Amino acid sequence: MCNAQGAEGVFALRHQHVEAEMVWLETLSNAVTSLRAYRLRTALVLLSIAIGVFAIVLAGTANEALDRSVMRVLEMMGENTFSISRRPAIIIDGEEWRRMMKRPPIDYRQAAAFKREMSQYVPWVGAWGEHYGERIRAGNRSTDPDVSVSFVDPECFALLQWRIAVGRVLTSEDAALVRPVAVLGADVAEELFGSDSSALGQEVRIQGYPFRVVGVLQPQGKVLGQSLDNFVVLPLPWWLRFKGQWSSLELLVQVPVDREPLEVMDEAIAILRRLRGLKPWEPNNFELVTRESAQAQFASFSRYIGFFGVAAGGIALLAAGVGVMNIMLVAVRERTREIGIRKAVGARRRWILQQFLLEALAVTLIGGLIGVLLGFAAGAGLGSLIGLPLSVPWQWVMLSVALCAAVGVGFGSYPAWKAATLNPVDALRYE
Repeated sequence: MCNAQGAEGVFALRHQHVEAEMVWLETLSNAVTSLRAYRLRTALVLLSIAIGVFAIVLAGTANEALDRSVMRVLEMMGENTFSISRRPAIIIDGEEWRRMMKRPPIDYRQAAAFKREMSQYVPWVGAWGEHYGERIRAGNRSTDPDVSVSFVDPECFALLQWRIAVGRVLTSEDAALVRPVAVLGADVAEELFGSDSSALGQEVRIQGYPFRVVGVLQPQGKVLGQSLDNFVVLPLPWWLRFKGQWSSLELLVQVPVDREPLEVMDEAIAILRRLRGLKPWEPNNFELVTRESAQAQFASFSRYIGFFGVAAGGIALLAAGVGVMNIMLVAVRERTREIGIRKAVGARRRWILQQFLLEALAVTLIGGLIGVLLGFAAGAGLGSLIGLPLSVPWQWVMLSVALCAAVGVGFGSYPAWKAATLNPVDALRYE
């Protein structure tokens, strides 16, 4: 007797399981059929959802690209190295930009005095400046007017981790005698002379000044699509010829392994405050930048990109949600008699609710899948453009899928509830 009852219980459970599977399969089939019946409206909703998800995934890809590029640039700065400059590397607010530009520059005199005094505490300290948009000429060949010229102390080759491919670095004698010598980036050497070795000993002209090539740097690649090898290095004193006394330089300091970084930074700040004539109560009119502070600053900037992408995608998804609700309400109205017939033959309320919710979810998730694929394609194109193998931003993909599901459930709930609560008698009479 007990065995018979147990067998009946197992049979009942299996029957319920099979019945549930059949209901879900039937619901899914009905949902797909319904979406096909309203192709134009479904396509418009899919497009809105795809645009929203595309914006979110692309923002995530751009965030990742920016973070990896920044880390690559920061890794070029030697370990335990910090810099001091007139203003921060990134300024978003216009008012802050105007305030920073009122700061007096770190001029050549201050840089020389800072290096002299700071050398008592650390073995590696240097100054460098940069001048953009130059055309480099060699014989009858010339570069585009987009080459940057770096004016550096000899120590900067070690501080910035520049490696020589052929030739030599600039020396203290080059700076003391203001020799007209230059070290070329790999791209400039390739464009003007075809190879590193053939560039040695050749003459290049910058703003009419002749310089003899004494070295070529090893290639460093690209960051955000910009070459890191499209520049020329000259001795620091040539800065005064090209930029003038009132242009601002940047100071680089490497902390010895046996010293506390904060102590060395305090010493550097004290020296530069005195050289710039700051009173004890006056704030610093310069910026000290470490790897960590630069990374945090860039992370703050990249968050703006993320917020913008999520906001733009969210607006598109909200608009798509309104479309989902509209198409589902139309579907409920046009299928009122069908709903009445299904209820009359025994369809449960939750089955109808599931069907219409599943239809709404199907629309949003299919649109989300299209948006994700478009985002992957755009990310691959962005990666090839900036020279970085970008990986899939899975956390942003999961966020997009979650938002799509929320839109489907949120905007599909009311039409689904309306369909599930229809009176079967009224529904059968509906024309």
